[in-house]
Amino acid sequence: MKKVELKSRKLLRKIFNGFSLTAVAFIFQACYGPCPGDCDSSYDVKISGIVTSETTNLPIKRIKVFVDEGVSYGFTNDDGKFNFYARVSGSVDVHFRDIDGIENGHFADSTIIINPVRKDEVRINMALREIQ
Repeated sequence: MKKVELKSRKLLRKIFNGFSLTAVAFIFQACYGPCPGDCDSSYDVKISGIVTSETTNLPIKRIKVFVDEGVSYGFTNDDGKFNFYARVSGSVDVHFRDIDGIENGHFADSTIIINPVRKDEVRINMALREIQ
């Protein structure tokens, strides 16, 4: 009798353990499961560089540099340098926009296309045309 009872307890324990493992797997899938779309195709890249005047080659401050219509952006400092991180997948448009009006000259907006191809950082040297 004890052997039958012991075997049935072992069998029940195995069944319970199997259900527990399955429940954990379902919970993990619900919380951390597959993401919508192609998750492996996008990655973070540091976009940095310097913005200068096309005519004087001097650095330009207060230029907004952005991708994805302003989701990821940075501003040039007094030395014309900028850096920020952006989530990209493939090629991306990088926009340059003068946001301070005519404080340090008025510069035309510009856009370039980059393709980081799994790089950690992309450096851009951009010369903007001054508008008279």
